[in-house]
Amino acid sequence: MNVAVTTTAETKVSAPNASRLLLSDLPRDLGVRVRELHTKISVWNLVCVLYPLAWFATAATVQWLTAGRIAIPHWVIRVAGLVIIGIFIQAIAILMHEALHGNLFQSTRLNRWAMFAFGVPAFFSGTAYKMAHLNHHRQTRTEQDQDEISNLYKTPAQYRAIFYALFFVATFIYLFVVLPRAAIQMSTYRQRCAIALEYAALVMIYSGVIIWGVSTGHTDWLLWYWILPMLVAMFLSNIRGLSEHLCTSTDHVLGKTRTIRSNRLVSFLMLNLNYHLEHHLFPGVPWYNLRKVHRELQPVYIAARPFVERSYIRYALKALFRGPFHEIRDSQQPRSTSNGVDRLLGMRLKRPQ
Repeated sequence: MNVAVTTTAETKVSAPNASRLLLSDLPRDLGVRVRELHTKISVWNLVCVLYPLAWFATAATVQWLTAGRIAIPHWVIRVAGLVIIGIFIQAIAILMHEALHGNLFQSTRLNRWAMFAFGVPAFFSGTAYKMAHLNHHRQTRTEQDQDEISNLYKTPAQYRAIFYALFFVATFIYLFVVLPRAAIQMSTYRQRCAIALEYAALVMIYSGVIIWGVSTGHTDWLLWYWILPMLVAMFLSNIRGLSEHLCTSTDHVLGKTRTIRSNRLVSFLMLNLNYHLEHHLFPGVPWYNLRKVHRELQPVYIAARPFVERSYIRYALKALFRGPFHEIRDSQQPRSTSNGVDRLLGMRLKRPQ
């Protein structure tokens, strides 16, 4: 690496833990500011109502428009509805992720029920996901990380094939293969019982919804306003999920995870999960403060030059054209101009042996 930086008190970061940062790892003043950003603000939980309401409002609007005589072709309305509802279903699934980390409510019980409820539309068992996802945080980009796709191949050709296939099927495979298997393998007996009970509850809920749809003659509603939009949500989740860690490095905490800056609308619909590096560094920061953490860490980022990309489209195009064997980072990222980056990254952030 030829980039050079000055290791000042503002940029020095000690990271004995290879998967996240502690507040004590930061310079004192920066640590105080980041600590304040762990505070929960209840009014932001209105999104817990907003996204489900937006889903139902979109479905009702599409149903009303396609039932009447309007100039817009019905297929255009249907496709637009699929995309919009898919976006909201993915947002609801991300609410499950926030509840998993205890970032929605002060109450552990409320977070537990929110984790279950918000997982239902996206076919997630919140309990299983919590087991697997927390392991992912502890073991990011290691052989023990069930989400690390480089653990799945034996030859470069296999890795390339898996890499491109996952752009289309990653979430489906994760939901129905990786997640239940990984959660069961890493759970205690009691936890396995809880996971099995939750999956049984999900099957009962889905069966009840299907029976209702068939008995009332509204199976088309289930198709247009849930099943097909879920395919859109899965595709969006594929791009988001792959961008978070693929084509990064594995040697230090600031290099294992990528942030996608994107724009305010995308960030809101993703609950700022596009600021994924910040989430991995400080998983206890609520979603509405992750962008602020990103701003606070800029002195550190200028020194370390982590993986930051401007948009999901830019990342996807780079990944598709370059393949899985090249690191992908924004060439427009600012670089510092003095000496010391190798010492900063190699000595301060290197994984303990």
